[in-house]
Amino acid sequence: MSPFQPWAHGLNEIRFQAGAGGFSQEALAELLENIPLAIAVTLGPEHRFAFANRLYRSAMSRFDDDLIGKTLSEIMGSRYTSELHELRREVLDTGEPREIQSAPFELSPDRITYWNIKLLPVRNADDRIDGILALAANVTERVKARIEAERQARETALHTERLSLAVDATELGLWEWNAQTGETFWSERQKEIFGLSKDEPATYEFWLSSIHPEDRDLVVAAVSSMTDPKSGGQLNLEHRIVRPDGELRWIVSRGRMLYEIVDGELKPVRLLGTILDITDRYRGEEARQLLVRELNHRVKNLFAMASGMVALTARTAETPKQMASTLRGRLDALARAHELIRPAITGALPAEGETSVEEIVRAILAPHIDQDVPSQMIVEGEPVRIGARAATGLTLVLHELATNASKYGALSVTGGRLHIGWTIQGPVLMLLWQEENGPPIDGEPESEGFGSQLARKSVTGQLGGEIAHDWRREGLQVRIRLPLTQLAA
Repeated sequence: MSPFQPWAHGLNEIRFQAGAGGFSQEALAELLENIPLAIAVTLGPEHRFAFANRLYRSAMSRFDDDLIGKTLSEIMGSRYTSELHELRREVLDTGEPREIQSAPFELSPDRITYWNIKLLPVRNADDRIDGILALAANVTERVKARIEAERQARETALHTERLSLAVDATELGLWEWNAQTGETFWSERQKEIFGLSKDEPATYEFWLSSIHPEDRDLVVAAVSSMTDPKSGGQLNLEHRIVRPDGELRWIVSRGRMLYEIVDGELKPVRLLGTILDITDRYRGEEARQLLVRELNHRVKNLFAMASGMVALTARTAETPKQMASTLRGRLDALARAHELIRPAITGALPAEGETSVEEIVRAILAPHIDQDVPSQMIVEGEPVRIGARAATGLTLVLHELATNASKYGALSVTGGRLHIGWTIQGPVLMLLWQEENGPPIDGEPESEGFGSQLARKSVTGQLGGEIAHDWRREGLQVRIRLPLTQLAA
């Protein structure tokens, strides 16, 4: 019999032919008594036992009892269920066999066995149904194994679900590489980080091309070294990738190579790992470093400007009292100007509400104005309103120009002059900063200072405009072009 066929396959009834011989009743009884199946024959609608072998009696906890003549309900008691009774009635009525799979049978409150039961009609020589032959196979171990397998499957599914939720919560990308076949698996998050659509296959070639050229050799060498069991099979790298759209991202890759013994030698089999997108962390670190440099730059400028104010005030003041009063006013103006640029330095939100270009210019230049002498500055331009965010960027640019002018340019000497004017030309604001009579300029600086870099970044980035410097010998000239749509922000 094939192991893939049901037990008792093809057995539908037991028929004794008239005059059958050649097998003694004693031999048949001995065979049936010790066969490894629970066998019983019951007669009539009351299902009185005509035969029950050793295994059947043991299953009923009646090993030493004689069941002959007793009814099935007497022996089974409450275990004789309505389902079993109905199946037996159908066998007697229809003459067709019936089966029950994995039927539980309670031997005691703490012991349950499981049985595959087949009920066959027993016909006599006249083809009448006299009773039922019950064949039962004990499948307890098989059922328990199935129950355990189902339990483990549920636990595995639950564990997988928890792992999936944990991975989703940590935004980790999962990847796997088969060292034997070269097959690659990437999770959806992994593909998202690399800019690969869900439907596109992940390949070694795509992964290699995504690594930043400056990091590629290092990453490939680290991964390749893991094929050697002596390497320890661990990967932990921070490196850059370039997505198909050109966006640069920083990731941290962690992985572990699994090895197996093949032909007596330890060979790499699978490389499993995760990646985490740490681009925001790097950008935050860059922002913090930029902030530190900006703060250092501003502190140095404040000391330099304060020192210049002291020197300028000392040259024009007639009495110590007048000098103190004038210097205090200039320092207060300097504090107000610094407050205007504070949001640009710290990244804080600017104060709500609009202001004007003229108000910003005069607030920035106030610390450099000497009320007791003719002004060095000319400020002129038509009224232009400007939003809070744009005002922060423009303030930073003008503050940088004024600071440099007070340190090196027209505002660093008594006879220097500064002219600031602006006009609206179509959809843009044109602002001109022009210094005269300051220290002679020998030409464009060899390198752009940190403050000038910040000013350029504010104009071209935040304000979406353009800035151009003309390093004339008689004085610096700066032209700034700003879209009016950006100034309203």
